[in-house]
Amino acid sequence: MKLYLTDTNVLIYALAGKSPWAALLKTWIKKKQLALSSIVVAEFLSGATSAEAETFEALLDKFGSLPIDTATARVAANYRKQFSPKGYKLKLPDCLIAATCKIYKAKLVTFNPSDYPMKDICIYKPIPSKPPSP
Repeated sequence: MKLYLTDTNVLIYALAGKSPWAALLKTWIKKKQLALSSIVVAEFLSGATSAEAETFEALLDKFGSLPIDTATARVAANYRKQFSPKGYKLKLPDCLIAATCKIYKAKLVTFNPSDYPMKDICIYKPIPSKPPSP
């Protein structure tokens, strides 16, 4: 089964009802293809309003979140080691999200594909690279 792991930035727009992200999220929910990273959970909830948190908690109740275990942590550490000498300034949360995608074979849905230079993860291409203007 295909899984789609949304980066925090996409999830914010999707849960706010913005097109086309809201429709994509609804499709993945309906098909039980949504994957949530524990990193995305922390990022989203740390900036969510009460209403946003309530909606998100309903998603968590239904889908849970993919854990950061030792294997995932090792892959993330390897990504940072691999790309740091090449001049990339990869953030550890992004490395953990990418590692989660690799371990669980999930497609990453993000507005920031440049944050994920890893060749061994799949980034969902149909998503526009920029969020809508406010």
